[in-house]
Amino acid sequence: WKPDFSDLEVNSPLLEIVAQSGCLKEGSELAEIVARLTPHSEDIVFTHQRIGAFVGNELDTILRKKGITTLLFTGVATNASVEGTARVASDLGYRVVTVADACSAATAEAHDASINSLGLLGEIATVDEIRAALTSIRADATA
Repeated sequence: WKPDFSDLEVNSPLLEIVAQSGCLKEGSELAEIVARLTPHSEDIVFTHQRIGAFVGNELDTILRKKGITTLLFTGVATNASVEGTARVASDLGYRVVTVADACSAATAEAHDASINSLGLLGEIATVDEIRAALTSIRADATA
């Protein structure tokens, strides 16, 4: 959000926490992309200001134009942004794959409950399983 939060619509307890803590301000260290995840030139990067990533932007349109039908979900918090975005993605017809060990929540119980719910919407995988699948796809493409 803008440094003065003038664009923050506080309509939920989670967004109230954002306002009270002063976190996630545009240009602040806590809002920066982690160095190991620095985007490549072909990556699409956008910010969103709601709990779910599909609200108020062109994410669905961008993905469809690129022919993307499978989405991998990672991030914070499993029981908020990850689950909320995955639910909308499932409703929009995407194949949903949640990478359980690449997500986290404030408590293990909250994380586990969300993973159990997300298992009803799509597949649950681990980082190692995703890495193996991507390696296999690359090998098949070069064969």
